[in-house]
Amino acid sequence: METLMEINQSSEAGLTADEAEQYDRQIRLWGLDAQKRLRSSTVLVVGLRGLGSEVVKNIVLAGVHAITILDHTPLSKDDFAERFLIRQDGENRALQAVAQLQMLNPNVLISADSERVEDKGEEFFTGFDVVCVTSCTTQSMVRIDEICRKNNIKFFCGDVWGYYGYCFTDLSSHDYTMEVVKDKMEDCIEVEAARSKRKSSNTEREMVTIKKCQLFCSLRDSLAVNWSNKPPRYFKRTPPTFFIIQTLQAFKDEYHRDPSCPSDSELLLSLREQVALKYGISKDLFEESFVRHCNSELSPVCAIVGGVLGQEIIKAISAKDIPYNNWFLYNGVNSTGIVETIQPST
Repeated sequence: METLMEINQSSEAGLTADEAEQYDRQIRLWGLDAQKRLRSSTVLVVGLRGLGSEVVKNIVLAGVHAITILDHTPLSKDDFAERFLIRQDGENRALQAVAQLQMLNPNVLISADSERVEDKGEEFFTGFDVVCVTSCTTQSMVRIDEICRKNNIKFFCGDVWGYYGYCFTDLSSHDYTMEVVKDKMEDCIEVEAARSKRKSSNTEREMVTIKKCQLFCSLRDSLAVNWSNKPPRYFKRTPPTFFIIQTLQAFKDEYHRDPSCPSDSELLLSLREQVALKYGISKDLFEESFVRHCNSELSPVCAIVGGVLGQEIIKAISAKDIPYNNWFLYNGVNSTGIVETIQPST
């Protein structure tokens, strides 16, 4: 384990003395090489509502090189009540968040863009290593994901509605490292398996780092999966959160806003039937009671989903540890969060 003194004395660290001191705990957690990758990365975050604010905060504190916030939305009274990055009057949500973010970490280059994401061409996105899209329509997310896959850019997206939230990851082909326990004279076994074996054996062991690769499907392909051919037992372990989220996303796509009042319940129930038909499932798989729990953003849910999304972005950039492949689904009604791989059968 490198000490702070060793990092400061190293000409290869690529960090200033102030940065080495600031990121000391992180370097001890995930290593100097991982921190150097973070320090050389550029990130775009689209949308600065509750979820986007949490993601931006986590990435800035982690110590990326530069981050751009893209949000065309004018400030409203809700921004001052619900967005902790907004502290002063102004015309645009993203522009007003820069000063507060810069206070969190002066070593990160922070910029804001007040244009619409729909008006951005392919060349705009190619200037980033990671693109994270929040609070957008399906059409925008699919378009941006395809641009990212074409240009080898890591893509993430997510959203929160009341008690429900998700994040999706598309890293195309992703190489990463992980630490495993190796029994001397034996093959590598993963850490959890090694812990179990250690209880009944005195074999000498050592920790080693190995390289692995995961393949990801696109957002378009994941959303096109046909669920009608899934066996009934599959739905016993798969919660209905995915279909609830697709219904809420369909509402955003149709009305270009989120549910916000009791009168939206009938619209959601109608969309619920359309989503069930689209995926070839029974609408009874996700009960209609979800319409009571999806109005407005809840800060605790934003913090949970934003924490996971920020963590996955950091893991992807640092190439450290196993990434989530490919959906994280959170249901605050029963306080469950799961990772589900939803992709076409090969």
